[in-house]
Amino acid sequence: GMADANDAAAMADDRDRAIREYAIPILNGLNLGIVRSEIQAPQFELKPVMFQMLQTVGQFIGVPTEDPHLHLRLFIEVRDSFKLQGVIDEALRLKLFLYSLRDRARAWLNSIPPDSVATWNNLAEKF
Repeated sequence: GMADANDAAAMADDRDRAIREYAIPILNGLNLGIVRSEIQAPQFELKPVMFQMLQTVGQFIGVPTEDPHLHLRLFIEVRDSFKLQGVIDEALRLKLFLYSLRDRARAWLNSIPPDSVATWNNLAEKF
């Protein structure tokens, strides 16, 4: 009934908040290989729905059975569904990609020398 729907909505809100609270401090504390490109749009923020869609396609772990090309393609499909005014596609792709990785794949991204990746093509080639 209605109470169940409200509970589900509250749980989804909690989960989104947990993802943001967990991910954003880590992102800010990392010495990332990706050059930080400042997103100029004043209204820009990573929206919970972006994280939900990335979770739907699944995070890339870095095990041999996974297909990195497929992951890149699915990631780009998700990313391309967000057209944000004043936000350069490249900057958003680079910012969101971190959230599509975990475990070994995340460790790999963290091991890239600082500021060695400036463009999406740089990153895709290394991946």
